[in-house]
Amino acid sequence: MGLFDFFKREKKPRYIYSEGDLLVFFVECEKCKELFRVIVRKHSELYRTYGKGTGEYEIQKEIIGSKCQNRINIHFDLKPSYAELDHEISGGRLLTREEYNELMNKNNS
Repeated sequence: MGLFDFFKREKKPRYIYSEGDLLVFFVECEKCKELFRVIVRKHSELYRTYGKGTGEYEIQKEIIGSKCQNRINIHFDLKPSYAELDHEISGGRLLTREEYNELMNKNNS
């Protein structure tokens, strides 16, 4: 392993974004392709794990859209800095901000 191998590693996509007192992530339904922008309040909607989970905080969300009744379940484990450690999703897929904006522009055209 060389000194600069750190820079060669493939970066993981970033799915969760901090915007002041909010955390934001984007989801697409696997059945109807409906897009969601999900907002989580840092001071009231995060669960502290108290050492029982992988991270310092966790987010557990369930989303049902207006186009179909598919249930999307999302779980994030977060560091104390609110950076993502791990996630699980069923019924949909997480999107980066760029993917979400691209799909929104495509759908609105």
